[in-house]
Amino acid sequence: MQNGTMDLSSNNWAYKIGLEGEHYRLFKPDQGNNQRWRPQSEPPKHQPLTWYKVNVDVPQGDDPVGLDMQSMGKGLVWLNGNAIGRYWPRTSPTDDRCTPSCDYRGKFSPNKCRAGCGKPTQRWYHVPRSWFHPSGNTLVVFEEQGGDPTKITFSRRVATSVCSFVSENYPSIDLESWDKSISDENPLAAKVQLSCPKGKNISSIKFASFGDPSGTCRSYQQGSCHHPDSLSVVEKACLNINSCTVSLSDEGFGEDPCPGVTKTLAIEADCS
Repeated sequence: MQNGTMDLSSNNWAYKIGLEGEHYRLFKPDQGNNQRWRPQSEPPKHQPLTWYKVNVDVPQGDDPVGLDMQSMGKGLVWLNGNAIGRYWPRTSPTDDRCTPSCDYRGKFSPNKCRAGCGKPTQRWYHVPRSWFHPSGNTLVVFEEQGGDPTKITFSRRVATSVCSFVSENYPSIDLESWDKSISDENPLAAKVQLSCPKGKNISSIKFASFGDPSGTCRSYQQGSCHHPDSLSVVEKACLNINSCTVSLSDEGFGEDPCPGVTKTLAIEADCS
């Protein structure tokens, strides 16, 4: 109040679950002509508790689609009446102890895998392509804190390479079809599975090492143990096809390059 105070102690209070916009189903495409929508040439920015609606086109291609909500605060979003979910691209605290890579092996330390400091905890939100129509797509956003809806964009995840890092002791049994006759003395060999996006094939093998390689995807390195036929074995199994499987077995690689050592197969492949 501008002047004075008001005693509300004698008033009756009520509690209502949900949002008014949800009650009127504003997120449904058939509510496009609802009088509660106010057409504007420029949507309000940084305004809390606001509903937004806009028509969007289908992103080109067949690649996975993500909705970039970095410019918004916190809320809910729908596409053609389908709930993409709650978004909250909260920025994580800045910490000088952040590391560019993460490896949980070894002794526990609370600072071992700090990454992405000062960046949104989640920026992109997956949108199934099956939710898009050929035309007339409606995106509805309910913003709680305030943001800039003009900067909301769709992004495509274009995979140009695939990686795998699998050790001999990696579980290789499908639990749904587990054969109990398989004993620990005669385990199934672990397998590496590579798969490029739809419409692309494995065009080249940039790295392959069966032994004790180290590193992460796009930065693998050979270790002191390395099978000399690693590259040729992987190329024979994977080149020029969409997906492949390579077994970490003696039949696949022949002679053991380092007996007594748990071996790992690391692969990086290009997709085109």
